[in-house]
Parts: sequence; C-alpha cells; structure tokens
Amino acid sequence: MEILTLILKIAAVVGLFTLLFLPLAKVTAWDDDSWYVRYTVSAVATTAWLGLLIFFPGAIITCAVVWAILLLCSLRVPALRNLLPFWRWLLALRHRIKGDSPEFIVERVLGLRPIEDAPTDFKGVRDYLAAYRSYDDSGEALLEFSCGISGVTDDFVEKKAKDGLGAMGAETYKIEHLSPGHWLLHFYKTEPKNPLDDPIELTASDLADWDGKYVTYGLTEAGEPARLSYAQTSGIVVGGVPGAGKSAGATLLTLPLLASPKASVAIFDGKGGMDWAWAEKAASLYNNDCDLDLPTATEQLENLAQRCVEDLKSHPWSDADPDFWHSGASALHPFHLVVIDECQTVFDITGRSKEDKALVERCKRAVATIVRKGRSAGWCVMLLTQKPTADSIPTNIRDNCVVRFALRVTTREAAEAVLGSIPEGDPKPTEIPAPRRGGAVVQGEDGHTQSVRFAYLPVTEAAKALESSTLETVVAGLEE
Repeated sequence: MEILTLILKIAAVVGLFTLLFLPLAKVTAWDDDSWYVRYTVSAVATTAWLGLLIFFPGAIITCAVVWAILLLCSLRVPALRNLLPFWRWLLALRHRIKGDSPEFIVERVLGLRPIEDAPTDFKGVRDYLAAYRSYDDSGEALLEFSCGISGVTDDFVEKKAKDGLGAMGAETYKIEHLSPGHWLLHFYKTEPKNPLDDPIELTASDLADWDGKYVTYGLTEAGEPARLSYAQTSGIVVGGVPGAGKSAGATLLTLPLLASPKASVAIFDGKGGMDWAWAEKAASLYNNDCDLDLPTATEQLENLAQRCVEDLKSHPWSDADPDFWHSGASALHPFHLVVIDECQTVFDITGRSKEDKALVERCKRAVATIVRKGRSAGWCVMLLTQKPTADSIPTNIRDNCVVRFALRVTTREAAEAVLGSIPEGDPKPTEIPAPRRGGAVVQGEDGHTQSVRFAYLPVTEAAKALESSTLETVVAGLEE
C-alpha cells in the first residue's frame, strides 16, 4: 500500500511538471532565451514546492511563511517572484493558452515585444495597442498594431510578419501602413485573389455630376472605391509606359469636371493627336498643337498662371475667407484644372534651339506658379507623360505635386521620376503585371503608396456623357 501511495505521489509530481510546461507547446521557437529561462525556473520551483507538500503535508505552515517572505522581498528584487508557486505559469497562461489573443500574436508569434525592462513581466511595459481577428471563412486573419517603441519601423514589422508566417499558419501576408507607427497586418492561409486583376469597364450611364471635390476612378487593392480629392490639391502627376492605360485613367479623372459647371478645364495635348478630341467642346481651352507652336502654348500657360495669382490675391470666392475650398467650387467661382498631356513637349529642352529653350523655361515657371499658389486659389495642374524622366517632369514641380500616379514602368529610375523616393515595402509600379492595363501605384501626401486600378471608359462613352443632359455621378456609378 505504501509503495502504491509513493507511486501515486511521484506520478502527481511528474504530471504537475508536465502541466506547467503545456503553455510552451509549439511556441518555444519564438520565445527569447531569457523569458524561457525565467519560466523554467518558475516551473521547477513550483514543482519543488508542491512535491514538498505532497511528501510532507505538515510543512504547509513553513511553506506559507517562506512564500510570504519571498513575496515581501520581491518588492525589492522582482526576480524572486519566479520562486513562488505558479507565479509565471499564471502570468503566461492567459496569453499562451488563448492563442488568438493580441498579446500572444504580437509578443510570442511575431516577436514584437515591449522594451526591455527586467523588473516587469513579458520583457517590459507594453508600449503598444493591438487588436486581432482570427481566421474567418475567407482564410484571412487581421492584426492591427500601433507602437511607439523606438526601432519598430516599417522594415522591422515587414521582417517580423514574414518570419511569423509559419507560426500563423499562413501562406502570405500584406501590410497596410495606416499612419506613423500604426499598421494593419493581413495573414492569408492561401494566396488571395487580387481584385485589381479583374478589369473594370464603365458606360456613359454610370457617370455623373461632380460633387465639387471627389472623383472615384477605380478600385484599391482592398476592393474599395479609389477616390481622388481635388480639394487642397494643386498638382497631380500621372506617368507610365505607352499602353499602360494613362489616357484612359486621365479620362476618368477629368470627365466629371468637364461635365460640371463647377469646374473649368484647360487641356494641352502635347502629342497633337486625337486622344482628347472627345473633350474639345467642353474644355475652356484646348490646344493640341503644343509641339509645333510652343510660343502660343507658352503664352496660354502664362495667362493661366497670371489668372491663378490674381484669384489668390483677390479672393473672389469670399470677402473674408482666403481659402477657396472653405466655400467650395460653384458655377460662379469654378475650380480650375490645367491638363498637360505629354508634358515633356513643354518641359524638355533636349535638342531645342536657344529661343525654344527660353520658352520652355517660361512654361516651367508658369506651371510651377500654379502648383505653388493654386492650393488655396482653387487651381490645379495635372501633368501626364509616357516618358517619365527628370527632363519630362522637373523635380521642383513634381515635389510640389501632392498626388502622383505611376502606371506600369520598367525601371526604378522611371518610377522615381514620377513618385520620388518610395518607402521600403510599399507597392512599386515596376511590379505591376503587364496584363493589368490601368493598374497604378498612387502616392499621397504621407509619402506612402498603394496599388489601384483605373476603370476603363471608352472615349466614345466619354463623349456621349458630355452630350447627355442627365448625368449621374462617377462616384455613384462605381460604388453601386
């Protein structure tokens, strides 16, 4: 009987030891050594204390006194808490048994731990906020994470997300940079279908009145409507290789304004072809002869720049308010958009005569004036080119354009000519598949880029929309 009792006591001690290490199952590969050591010390100490009570039940009072002394001493030496029974096991259990808690995902799977602080548990006070949604029927899990710890950068999060694919049981991931220090991580069990791979085609019946600010031109990679706000935007750059969908994209960006009494659109077509013929009658100024008659184009651009400056000085939209957008566009005081397609025809000095070089410099100054001063005056310049270089789009003008669209390009130099520097990990226009006509990378004021795809509207449909007397909105057409 005594032997059976001894066997049962030994089994109880072994079972207890095994139970204590269950929270470590399948995740030790993502633990740091110091945490593992502290946990092991705590588990061994717990087993020793309980083993002592099992074999010597009368020692419970002595044990209680020693525990109380250790607890008091731990106020000065926190490491002594590891010697208390079940201390670290209880701290870890709620995060490690519940494998879908934000703390578990952030600290134990992705390894995004708090700052080092030995006296506290989990390596420091958590200087982050996290929310987690486990895998749904679509095979996607979401981790929203914001952190103010120095060193937790875009590159750091990118690397940790990639390293954590195995722990998450995911095949791929995607990271959205929501704001500085704030990310949304998507984990997918299988490669998700990209909504941008499907073309989007519109008809004239989908089009509409401009609301005075926004134009919806396609879809984002998240499947949401992609929108451009002209409010407080004085410069837009659109560039891409021939056939990438630049002209089709420009059609959707300008058509709502051409159809609206709240906007005035001047068009300079440097190619000199028929790409913009559909808009000729609706445009306030139409010049498709820039390459052959540079003096006229120069004079027209300078006149527009002068009107922009006068608007800014006189504030015709309000006697008291110096910002056009506080009142908004109206038929009395319309928003002015200046479109320059194949802008290299008025910017590039390569092979030009001395007289033409002087005219080019005047064109650059006129455009730069509108881009610099147009934000509060209700003026904007849209520059388009299929030859993205620093000669086609002067960097001093590009850098003042807050919205930049890069359709597919083949070189890093061409991508940077349109977008400037691209943050590491952001989508790049060189990665756009050739079949994705109208695919683009758009860069906003925060410098980060996102993948979008322009919808396609045939120019015959655009012309039909301008002739129609009952227009609906592009926004409504795309969001229905």
